[in-house]
Amino acid sequence: MRFSRILPAALVAMGALFVGTAAQAQDWDRYRNRDLRHDYAHANRLRDDMARDQYRYNEAVRCGRYGEANRIARDMRHDREQLRRQEHDIRHDQRYGY
Repeated sequence: MRFSRILPAALVAMGALFVGTAAQAQDWDRYRNRDLRHDYAHANRLRDDMARDQYRYNEAVRCGRYGEANRIARDMRHDREQLRRQEHDIRHDQRYGY
């Protein structure tokens, strides 16, 4: 008699645990995908910024504004380093699933 009461309660508890775990996994995948989308968007913004800076740099050199060209080149080096780090983060997230 006692066993017949405990078994259904245990099965319900195990089912609830399984459903909760599946929901957490789904939330984690959603977070991971959102993080990757953010990382890709940031990398694309950096690439766009670098393209604009390259155009401005070429114009500054063509027009003889070497001080401005040096500042733009410094900004491009900074953006290039940020892009390198962002791409490393993307590869890490893809590989390890963060």
